[in-house]
Amino acid sequence: MIEGLKPGYNAFLLPAARTMVRIGVHPNALTIFGVVIYAVAGVYAAVGRWWPSVIAAILGGFLDGLDGLVAREGGLRSRFGAVLDSSCDRLTEIVWFGGLLVYFLRDPHVRFWGALLVFFALAGGIMVSYVKARAEGVGLECKRGLLQRPERLLLFGACLIAGPWMVWGLALLTLLSYITVVQRLLATLASSSRHLEQDTSKDGC
Repeated sequence: MIEGLKPGYNAFLLPAARTMVRIGVHPNALTIFGVVIYAVAGVYAAVGRWWPSVIAAILGGFLDGLDGLVAREGGLRSRFGAVLDSSCDRLTEIVWFGGLLVYFLRDPHVRFWGALLVFFALAGGIMVSYVKARAEGVGLECKRGLLQRPERLLLFGACLIAGPWMVWGLALLTLLSYITVVQRLLATLASSSRHLEQDTSKDGC
């Protein structure tokens, strides 16, 4: 859903990206520093400081957007950079969600359900990304999905500042994540069927 806003977001970050290129900042350094900022967000979440956690995650999100632009503008794109970026995307979710998991484990009132929902929401998010990566790895198209990474992080941030509604927000995040997994599996099945039909047509010729 948010993918359509990406051109405007990139245009907003472009001046900063060109500045980074001029001063010699490497995109991989931005990628790794983004994980550090998300780890700070996780620490804030672990101690129940919701707004600082969300603000740190927003800063981490800007770095996450900058690294790709710096790579493009500076002619520094590489296969390793793409793998590092994808790997760090998963790490950012793990450290931020992990912070809230620690918070719930320390809270005697809602720790069981809260911790359980954080675990399943995190696992669902990782599965959303895994299905797409695995499908594309075998040459199948898998772009569909209700809750992609930007939406997941935005909804998670909203959960943190939702106060008494936090657990319900996590339940919604968990449900939508697994709906997205199913959507992507169905999209992959459809793509696989199209490839099979094309291969059959070629054999028929």
